[in-house]
Amino acid sequence: MRTNGKIIAKIILLVGFLCITPFFKGISVFMKNSGFLDACVYHQYELDESISIKDEMNLLSYHSDLTITDDFQFEMTQDFDQEPSEESGQKETGTTDKKDSDPETKEGEKGKEKPVDTGKKVYIYSTHQSEEYVGGQTVMDASAVLGNALEERGIHVVLETANFKEYLNAQGWDYNQSYRASYNYLNDALVNYGGFDLIIDLHRDAIPREASYLDANGKRYAKMMPVVGGLGKNAKVIEQEAAALSDIIDGKVHGIMRSTMVREAYYNQEVSERMMLIECGGNVNPFEEVENSMDVLADGIYDYLMR
Repeated sequence: MRTNGKIIAKIILLVGFLCITPFFKGISVFMKNSGFLDACVYHQYELDESISIKDEMNLLSYHSDLTITDDFQFEMTQDFDQEPSEESGQKETGTTDKKDSDPETKEGEKGKEKPVDTGKKVYIYSTHQSEEYVGGQTVMDASAVLGNALEERGIHVVLETANFKEYLNAQGWDYNQSYRASYNYLNDALVNYGGFDLIIDLHRDAIPREASYLDANGKRYAKMMPVVGGLGKNAKVIEQEAAALSDIIDGKVHGIMRSTMVREAYYNQEVSERMMLIECGGNVNPFEEVENSMDVLADGIYDYLMR
């Protein structure tokens, strides 16, 4: 018992000695600075990739009751640095046309009757903006044609005209990150304009000439094809909806639609069940054939949305 008492007394003296020396303070500072305690505790961090694209956006609305950015500028035959296409391996040089899509000149032109407002709203963009047709026009020019055609059918259109190539360069991204760029613009459009009844990512393919067109009704059309990203959570729904739209369009001009392609990709389709990636023609199609197809596509979209 006497021995135990001596041990306890020595422990008390030792603790007292340590308390009046910097020992415990040093241990405390070491633990704080070493991060040891933080390593023992789970922390949930949020990845902050805040990319301010609002000031860089150029959203062109064909409809007068939707906002048009004051600094909208996008000149025809604007040249981009050429790069190989992610899907088709083709080189890119992008264009679009502000004049042809100016809502101030389109609405009420030459006494044309204003179309009946369907209340439907569509967002059109092209992830690979500079995919080119014979003659130098691009999918952005095709998007403008489609936008006008939909407006003439009473459908509100928001057409994305921002330069994705410049945005990629500003972020230090390469061409393979094009879907990351279009994803940001898509989400910004949803924030600024609310939900859309349909979202279209318009592309063109790289296919042999004999597979790229259809002769019907005295016209030549660029064939079209829906593409579904099979990895996204909405893949099954989008595949069903793409088939429904495809059937409607093919019913108007039989043979104009190629079979739906499902690929192991996302194509931003996880953002909404109302997203469609549509390829119109290929690098071998003259733009006149594409314009003919855009008219049929607009008819099909109208019927699809008004079901």
